Amino acid sequence: MTPRGADGVKLVLPQLVVPAYFHPAVHPGEWVWLAERAQQVRLIVLNLASGPGTQPDAAVIPALDRLRSAGIAVGGYVDTNYGQRPGQDALDDLGRYLDWYGVSGVFFDRTAVAAEHLGQYADLAQRARDMGAHVVAFNHGAHPIEAYAEHADLLGTFEGPWPAYFDLAVPRWARSRAAGKFFHLVHSVPRQSFGDALWLAARRNAGCAYVTDNDGANPWGRLPAGQFDPQAR
Repeated sequence: MTPRGADGVKLVLPQLVVPAYFHPAVHPGEWVWLAERAQQVRLIVLNLASGPGTQPDAAVIPALDRLRSAGIAVGGYVDTNYGQRPGQDALDDLGRYLDWYGVSGVFFDRTAVAAEHLGQYADLAQRARDMGAHVVAFNHGAHPIEAYAEHADLLGTFEGPWPAYFDLAVPRWARSRAAGKFFHLVHSVPRQSFGDALWLAARRNAGCAYVTDNDGANPWGRLPAGQFDPQAR
């Protein structure tokens, strides 16, 4: 069903930015499910050990090959600890993803939001592109100052539980830019409220989103319950 705003105008359903923090060898069917939905997916985030790990993992390659064949962008997960992690350490992680797995992008997690770290992230983004990353995502988890939008293809401006999503305020600058620039990650959403969450994302000018009923320390550890049924394949 196509969501509509209060004015009756059709809203475009968000594409998926999937924090796939589950191993392809442990959940192979879920990675196949994602590969079969190329038209819906903007980016899949590969996160093996809060980063690339310490050595190549051959078990990951078949899943990545399938995504590549489907034309789906994969970003390597790189933690930046809100500007506290040395930039070279972050880029070293990206280098491993590029060398070992041939990813097409990078997902800089825990990105700062304030002006004091802007130069650091501008440099990270440029150096990541120079290394071969075609898609650069900053996951702030909240709205940063607008200048960050000049340096990343995707900005994560919400990450959190469903109750907190009700109170999200979207600044004017974020409403004035293309919806495809923004993504929201919402967890702990009751299954019956998935449609409402996607409607809210669209109304808030987020062209990409991910909604799950999972919660706990890692709500991104599997696809949403009921979304994927391996017995149905």
